[in-house]
Amino acid sequence: MNGRLRIGSLLRWVILAMLPAAASPAAAPRDAQLQALDDALPGTLINDPTRLDWPSFGTGLTSQPVRDDTIPGGKAAIRFAVPRAGATLYETGASVPLSMAIAAGDDIVVAFYARTLDSDAPSGKGVIGVRVQLNEPPYPGFGDSTISLGSNWQLYEMATKATVAIPAGKGVVGFQLSGARQTIEIGQTIVLAGTTSLGAAPAGPAAASAAQLLPQLVGKGQLLNRLDKAGWTFAGAGATQEILPTPSIPGTGGTAMRVTTPAAGANAYDVVTTVPIDAAIREGDILLVAVLARSAGERAASLGIRVQANEPPYPGFAENMLSLAPTWRLLQLRTQARMDIAAGKAAVALHFATAAQSIDVGQVFVLKQPPAGEVGQ
Repeated sequence: MNGRLRIGSLLRWVILAMLPAAASPAAAPRDAQLQALDDALPGTLINDPTRLDWPSFGTGLTSQPVRDDTIPGGKAAIRFAVPRAGATLYETGASVPLSMAIAAGDDIVVAFYARTLDSDAPSGKGVIGVRVQLNEPPYPGFGDSTISLGSNWQLYEMATKATVAIPAGKGVVGFQLSGARQTIEIGQTIVLAGTTSLGAAPAGPAAASAAQLLPQLVGKGQLLNRLDKAGWTFAGAGATQEILPTPSIPGTGGTAMRVTTPAAGANAYDVVTTVPIDAAIREGDILLVAVLARSAGERAASLGIRVQANEPPYPGFAENMLSLAPTWRLLQLRTQARMDIAAGKAAVALHFATAAQSIDVGQVFVLKQPPAGEVGQ
């Protein structure tokens, strides 16, 4: 087995439609939307993330659809009630159908939202197995991973390498549910082939866009951060974060992050996304921080920004408030570092809890400028 689990990945995807099992007249536009999503994602999308009508099995297992605006990714999930822990994880389970073939040696990523409502496991967390397999006896497969689910919605990511070939229409991702007597919810699920992470830079035009500076920034300094969004993290009770395809917006790398905050917080940083800075920062460095963003509503929005060490007590500098219009704008902030921050320990913090609002962030650029550099506003 070659399973690898990453918890708390930034990237979130909107469920385009929660469809019934039967075909519907909406099938044609759904295909176009899925293709747009596939174009924006890394690798190749090999399932339909808009569907939650998964087959389930096992004595005593019950399942029911749930819908709520607080569910990330698409406001919908399936609630599974498991009556008892099994001798094996796979005594009860659910199967996510895969639409495309997998070749031996393919990199595969399974990403899904989930949370635990109740569990008698010693940790109090839900316990599930995740496996990619042929959906026919003897069910050969790979990527077996056991995952503990917390009580809050999180995006869980399992990356693996295929050890068997699976024909198109014959594969599934198996969620094995008998790890405890438990009630859990599993939401939108994305399965990709040909990538090692949901946050990897997409191939083709989106990758080229992600790897390049916008014309306004060319020649203004040395880029200090990655532009693939892979290391972005998010925190904020009650707020939601989604990733939307933006293939026509230059500088976004093909995706934008939408953060919706239901109410102003006691502090602007009560809802926060951190964007890692890979390079070291030295006291006295001249930095240009540029944010490509907009208000996702019809009114202006406000976004807090700060450069900081990404470890408690989070010392930092360049704290500012940006005003965002409903149209995309590149906002540039020039600042001087007040402290040393080691390589891999710095971040740009984006603070969203200034009001009840929805904000789209397409990209964050951090450039180190020569002392005599000039910044165009």
